[in-house]
Amino acid sequence: MSAPASHIEPVLAALRQHFGAPTRFGRSKRLFKFGIHFTCSINFSRELRGAKFFFGLSQEVLDPKADIPATTHGHFVLLVCGSDGAVLWLPRTDVLQAMRGVTTGKLDVFNEEGRYILQTTGHSKRDVTAYLNAAPEDSAANNADAEAPEKPRVHSEIQVGLAKLGRAEGCHVWVPAGDRNVKFADESLRDLTCERLPNFGFDESTRRIVGNIDVLWLEGNIIRRAFEVEATTSIYSGLLRLNDLVLAQPNNRIELVIAADAARKRRVVGQMLRPTFRSLSGLCGFVSFDDVRAGVEQIETIQKKGATRVHGMLRAERLDPGSGATLDVADIRL
Repeated sequence: MSAPASHIEPVLAALRQHFGAPTRFGRSKRLFKFGIHFTCSINFSRELRGAKFFFGLSQEVLDPKADIPATTHGHFVLLVCGSDGAVLWLPRTDVLQAMRGVTTGKLDVFNEEGRYILQTTGHSKRDVTAYLNAAPEDSAANNADAEAPEKPRVHSEIQVGLAKLGRAEGCHVWVPAGDRNVKFADESLRDLTCERLPNFGFDESTRRIVGNIDVLWLEGNIIRRAFEVEATTSIYSGLLRLNDLVLAQPNNRIELVIAADAARKRRVVGQMLRPTFRSLSGLCGFVSFDDVRAGVEQIETIQKKGATRVHGMLRAERLDPGSGATLDVADIRL
């Protein structure tokens, strides 16, 4: 389906604000290049019967040999699902795989109770909810290239800090297996975390969800706190993991916490306004990176004086999306 200017202009306006003015390339009117950051095609569909969106993609996007300009983040296929508040940012490589053998250039997206499911002819359905509004983070800053290595470093710093705080409070700590080699200031997560995830009595699907959460504080076979650190990824993806945990174990009152820069707190609240995250209302808290750093400094000072156990060094601010706080559209959209 074509993307009338009136439908894609709000998307372009938001992207201009964050990444600067785009230039067009190729034969299609839907192909845009945003400086060195990324290229994209923008495709619109109104919602059809059955909570369905129907898209027809440009041949240039679907041709693996097409001349797509090189950029830092690569090429994205943007699927605008009814409005600029619901944009799927699909990497072109994923789209090429999903469209392999599909000669029509057509694909469907279904909204199934807040989850976005991609379907193409001859391929299995795929949940692409994690790509919703998942634009590259903060690449539009003038010094973006200089700061690019800093963001993974901050994520590592906060993960290590949360692990140290959890151990200081007498908890065992778990981080995903893929993060075990993370180091910050010569401290390794492998040395701070337990080797195996305890048996919580969860089914295998729930265990996978739990095992990929950034930091868990454990007391025996009980999850005391679950943290998602949002320094390098979209806030949506972290909330989605916590939301999946709540939906899988609705009777377990685990304290859920998003750790992010203080300036992003409004974005966190904005994302929690989505119907997808209704189950997180009243359960999810927020701590700033500076709160984590301050907590680490305090425990290091206390432990130097000989104390072996501390309590309450990190307090999360409870987030209430229904409090009536005023938010800009950008806080919800990106």
